[in-house]
Amino acid sequence: MSYKESADSAMRAFLENMLGTGLLAKEIGMDTTPSKIVDASLSQIMKIAQESLPLAQVMDESDLVFHAEGPGASHDLPWLSALNWITQTAESNLRHLSSATFDLHGADGKLLSKSVDLRLTGMAPGSLWIGVKMMPPQADLLPEDSNLIRTMVQQIGVLPEITRFIDDEGMRPGIEEASPDPAMRDVQLATLYRFSPTGRRGIHTLEISSQEFGSASLSQRERVVLREVIARPDTKSSIEGSFIGHVREADLDKTRLHLRGVEGIGTLRCVMPNLTADHARALLGNLVRAEGKYLTDREGKPRLLFIERITPIEQRTLLM
Repeated sequence: MSYKESADSAMRAFLENMLGTGLLAKEIGMDTTPSKIVDASLSQIMKIAQESLPLAQVMDESDLVFHAEGPGASHDLPWLSALNWITQTAESNLRHLSSATFDLHGADGKLLSKSVDLRLTGMAPGSLWIGVKMMPPQADLLPEDSNLIRTMVQQIGVLPEITRFIDDEGMRPGIEEASPDPAMRDVQLATLYRFSPTGRRGIHTLEISSQEFGSASLSQRERVVLREVIARPDTKSSIEGSFIGHVREADLDKTRLHLRGVEGIGTLRCVMPNLTADHARALLGNLVRAEGKYLTDREGKPRLLFIERITPIEQRTLLM
């Protein structure tokens, strides 16, 4: 049963009960004028109409739903700054996630993510609820782009499941099964970190929901854990290797870059802990050899490289 069907069922049950109460009152001789019946039921009808139905639309029609709680997300008068933070953070993070996902699948992530049409499916009271749906670009959509959009929707839908693996000091065992591609897992953890509230916008917790994986909450506690996980990723089971490709994308905030055009691989996500702005500018667009330890997916394909040394081809070696 969908949320809308559940809300409709609740409204129907309430109206049937209201009618039954009116008929019973008439049988025993009580005042059953329409105004009396409506006066006794109006507040409950309004509550269902104002709260349950809008929330049902948000839950049923969204790829991802955000539920914020805290003083800035009060039931009656939420802070405008809190609402702005949720919508701006949702758009920024989903475009970051889209860009990285498309790039790892061999497409021009930066270009395609700008074309993704993010829609607000609705808002609902009860703290602060908003829904987001990802639509394909309206024009110039290639068949392969459509497949990438479907992949993207799947990747954002799994975010609540990944959130449940955040423990007090790291990630719980089993996250590799929930997200078997180490490159995408790294992208998802960075996305969850960006969604984790700081508390400065009057939001203490942000619950993320998807239809397939339910809901899970992020708070300042998860933000602290994710910051450590991203800064010190788990390199166990890694393998030594060397790869040649072009540096096309760099995220200075998370010290990540993408190596594209790697023979037999395509795009390789890389972790470079000491990446600086000057270093990134020197590398972007260049053909380089990156050496270090890497993690593979289930098929044994290299996906996430922890760079120990990077050398621009035909130039001097840049040591970490």
